[in-house]
Amino acid sequence: MREQDHESAQARALSFVFQVPSDFIAAVGLPKAHTKKLGRATESMLAALAIAADCDNCWISYSRSRDFYAAAGRYEGTDYTYASVLGAVATLTDIGMIEERRSKPGSHLSHGLQSRIRPSDRLVDLIGHAPVSYLGRRSPIVMKGEDGKLLDYQDTAETERLVADVAEVNAYLSGIRVEVSPDASDSNWRHTRHHIHARKVREGKETWTCVRPTPTPEVYRVYGRGSWDMHGRWYGWWQNLPADRRAELLINGELSIEPDFSALHPTLLYAMRGHVLQHDPYALRGYERSVGKAVLNIAINARTIPVAIGSLMEKRNVLKSDGSPEWVYGYQETARIVEAVMDANPAIRDDIGSDAGVRLMGIDAGMTHQVMKACSKAGIPVLPVHDSVIAPSSKETDVTAIMSEVLSSTVSELSKRSSDEVSIKNVRYMGGRGRWEVSVGTVVTPKAEPVALSSGPEASSSEPGVPSCGTGVRFRPVMGLLPPRPGSPRPSVVAPPAEPVAFSPAPVEPPPPPAVVPMPAFLLALRPAPEPVPAPAPAPEPPPVPVVSRPRPSLAFLVPSLPPADDLSEPAPLRPVTYPPRPAPVSLAVVDDGRHEDASEVPPTPVERVGLLGRLAAQARAMRDPAGAAAADARMAELKALASRQRARQMAS
Repeated sequence: MREQDHESAQARALSFVFQVPSDFIAAVGLPKAHTKKLGRATESMLAALAIAADCDNCWISYSRSRDFYAAAGRYEGTDYTYASVLGAVATLTDIGMIEERRSKPGSHLSHGLQSRIRPSDRLVDLIGHAPVSYLGRRSPIVMKGEDGKLLDYQDTAETERLVADVAEVNAYLSGIRVEVSPDASDSNWRHTRHHIHARKVREGKETWTCVRPTPTPEVYRVYGRGSWDMHGRWYGWWQNLPADRRAELLINGELSIEPDFSALHPTLLYAMRGHVLQHDPYALRGYERSVGKAVLNIAINARTIPVAIGSLMEKRNVLKSDGSPEWVYGYQETARIVEAVMDANPAIRDDIGSDAGVRLMGIDAGMTHQVMKACSKAGIPVLPVHDSVIAPSSKETDVTAIMSEVLSSTVSELSKRSSDEVSIKNVRYMGGRGRWEVSVGTVVTPKAEPVALSSGPEASSSEPGVPSCGTGVRFRPVMGLLPPRPGSPRPSVVAPPAEPVAFSPAPVEPPPPPAVVPMPAFLLALRPAPEPVPAPAPAPEPPPVPVVSRPRPSLAFLVPSLPPADDLSEPAPLRPVTYPPRPAPVSLAVVDDGRHEDASEVPPTPVERVGLLGRLAAQARAMRDPAGAAAADARMAELKALASRQRARQMAS
C-alpha cells in the first residue's frame, strides 16, 4: 500500500462531538464567521484538529461530495453540512492553519479514499492547550447499509424504544469509574492531553492504539443491512483497547476480569435447530482447536463457503507476534478443513457459509443488554465488550451466574421456536419489553434508495461488518430467513425425537372426608365452658356478696385423654346436653338380700366395669347439676355403705 493510501486508511473521520470555546476563534486569528452555523462548524473542526494533533496519526478525513451531506444532521447535527464543512476548510487553509490533501472525484467509491486535513505546526502551537468540551453523540443508535456507510432513518416508535434503551444503559454506566491500574507497566501505556495510548503487538510488530475516553463511560449501538433486526451490538471507547490492556483496567478502583460466553454463536445455532450443544464445536481430529475455532467463526459469518475459504487465505498475509502467519494452510487444505468442520457439526451444516453472523450479533446484543440490566439491578458495575463484559474481580461469581442464567433462558426460548425447515429464525430481543420475539416472514426491502452519510475509516473499520437502513423507510421488526447454502445438499441428520407426550393418569376420586365421631356426652360435660365475652361495663354497682361454692371431686385426670380441640383460640360451643330423667334413689333395703348377718354368704356377683363407668358418668352428670348435688352425695354414701358391707361379709366368710 502506498504511503498516501495508508494515511487515508488510518485517518479518523471528521466528527462534531467536540467543540472549543467561541472566543478561541479570535485567539487563533480567524476572521469572524458570517453565519452562526459556519462559526459553530469551525469551532467543532478546531476541536477535532486539536484532538488529532494529540495522536500519532493526525489526519482527519472528510467528504467533498454534496450527496454525502444529504442527511448528515442525523448523526453530527445541523452544523455538519456541505457548505459549513467546506467553508471552514477553505478558511483554515487560506490562513495556513491546516494542510489539505484532496482525493480525486469518485475515488471514495473505487478506492475508499476521501480528502483529508491535518493541523499545521502553527495551529498545533496555538491549540495545544485549548480547552475542548464534549458535546456527546447526537444519535445513540447508528444505521448502516450493505456497504458499511451511514444511513438516515425515520423516527418511529421502534427507534424511540431503542434510543430509550441506550439512554437507560448510559445512565447506569455513568456511575462507573474506569482507570488504568497503577501496577500496569509504563512500557504498555502512555498518557497525553486528550488520549490514552496502549501498546499493541500484531503482525509481528509493535503498534500503539490511541483511544479518546469520554468524560463518563457511554455506549452506542450500531445496526446493519438497513434493518433494526441485524447487528445492534454495543460500542464504547474501551473496546478499542487490546485485550491485554483491558485486563489492566480498574473498575471503581478494583482489578477487573472479562468473562465471556463460550462458543456462543454455535450454541445459538444449535438451539435454533432444536439441539443442545453437548460437544466442543471447534474440535477437529488432527488439528489444533484454534484452527477449528477460526474456521467455524469465519464460515458462520461468510455469505458462501468460497468466501469463507478466501477470508482464511487472506490471513496468510497476517503475521502473529512471533512473526509466523496466522494461517499456514494452502487452498486445498483449507477447503478440506472447512468440510471437516461441517462434518463435525452436521446439525448446523446449512448455517455454515450462510451469512448467519449478522443475525446472531443481534441476538447476542440482546443477551448483553439483559446481562447489563441484571447487573444494574444487583448493583454490579460492568462494561460491555460484544459477547463479554468487564467487571470487578470480586463480582466474578455473581457476573458469571448472571451470564449463565441469561444464556440458559435464551437457549430455552430459541429451542421452543426451533424448526428443521429454516436455518435461522426471525429472532430478536425486544429490549425494554424484556422478551424475545420470533416471527416467520421475509425481509422488507426499503423502497427508497439509501443515502450514504459517511465512509470514513472510523465509520467503517471500528465496527466491521455493520450495515444500515433506507432514507425515509419505516423499518419493521422482521428478520429474513437464511436459505440453505447453494450447491450443498441438505445433510441427512437424524431428527431429534419428538417431545414425549405427558400422559395424564386416570382421574382418582379424592378420598372421602374422615368421619366425624361425636364426642361422648360425659366428656363434653368435662370440657370447660367457653369464657363469656365481656359486656360493656355498666354503671358502677356495689360489690356482690361473695358466695362460697361447695368443693367438688376433681376429674382432671381425664383431661389428657381428651382429643385436641379444632381451634384452641376459639373452641367450638358445646351443644346443650339433654339428661334422661333421673331414677328415684334406691334404698339399701332393696339392695340387701335380707339374710341374717351370721348366715353363710354366697359369693357376690362381680361388678362389671361397664356398670361402674356408667355410674361414674351418671355421677358426673349429677355433679354438673348443682340442684342434684345433695342427691348425688346421698347416693354416693349408699354405695360406699353397700361396698363396706360386702367387704365385711367377704372377710367373715
